[in-house]
Amino acid sequence: MTGDPPPAVAVVIPCFNQAHYLAEAIESVLAQTLPPAEVVVVDDGSEDNSHEVAGRYEEVTRMRQRNRGVAAARNAGLGASGADRVVFLDADDRLLPSALEVGAGALERRPQVAFVSGVSRDIGDDGRVLPGLRQPLVTQDHYLRLLEDCFIWSGSSIVYRRAALEAVGGFDESLEAGDDFDLYLRLARRFPIFCHEAVVTEYRRHGTNTTRDPGVVLDSQLEVLRRQRASVHDRREREARRRGIRKTRHEHGRALAGQIAEDWARRRRRQALHGVGTLIRHDPHGVTYFLEAA
Repeated sequence: MTGDPPPAVAVVIPCFNQAHYLAEAIESVLAQTLPPAEVVVVDDGSEDNSHEVAGRYEEVTRMRQRNRGVAAARNAGLGASGADRVVFLDADDRLLPSALEVGAGALERRPQVAFVSGVSRDIGDDGRVLPGLRQPLVTQDHYLRLLEDCFIWSGSSIVYRRAALEAVGGFDESLEAGDDFDLYLRLARRFPIFCHEAVVTEYRRHGTNTTRDPGVVLDSQLEVLRRQRASVHDRREREARRRGIRKTRHEHGRALAGQIAEDWARRRRRQALHGVGTLIRHDPHGVTYFLEAA
C-alpha cells in the first residue's frame, strides 16, 4: 500500500583479509536508494586492518571473531542483526545503487518466497566492468535447476527473508566452501524462490577468490550435491542431480587439470600432486583432463 514504510534490510559483510576492498563494499551499501537498516561487518580473524577500515564508518556495526570461515561469519552477522530482510555482501564485491530497493521490493510483493535473486556482473581488480556471458534467468523449477547447475552467480545479489533462513538453520559451517550453494538448495527445497533480471551486484574477479581454486570448488560442489541425495523426491530430480554431478566433474575437473599442469610447469610439485589426488578421488577418469592440459 502507498504510504507503507519501506522494508527494513540488514546488510552483513563477512571479511577476511580484504581491507583493500572493504571500503568500496561498505560505501556501495551506504549509497543505496533504499538505505539499509543495519550494516554489520564481521571480521573473520583478519590479519590486515579490516576491522579498522570498518571503524571509519559510524553507520557500521563491527564484530570480530577468530577465523572460522565465511559461513560462520555470515551466521554471526545474521545473529547480530535484527531486520526481517537480509543481504550478505562479500567484502570484495559491490552493490549497485538500487540493489536493496529492487530486491526488497520484489520480496515484499511475494510474501511466500524465501529469497529473491538478481543478476551479477563481473568486475576486475580495478573495479572496471569485464565483458562476459550474462547470468541466466530461471523462472520455474528452481530446485531442479539448481541441482543441475548453480545458476545464481553471486550470493550478494540475493535478498533473504530472515524467517526462511532461521527455518533451515542458516549457513552450514561444516563446509569449507559452497555454503551458499548448499543454502540455496535447502531453501529452494522447502520454499518458493524468485529470480529477476535486474543487475544488482558486481562480483570482483581477482587471484584470491575462493572460486578461483578449482580443487576447492570441485570438492565443495560435489559434497553439496551428495548431501541432496536424501532430499530428491522423484525421477526428474534424481536425474537432475546426476547431471549436476557429471557437469561439476567435467567443468571443474578440466579447470583443476589446467591448474595441475600450471603448477607442475612452475615446479610447484606439492600443489600439483595434491591436485592430482583431488582429481582422481572425485573422478578416476579425470586424469584424461590432465593429459589434455599437459
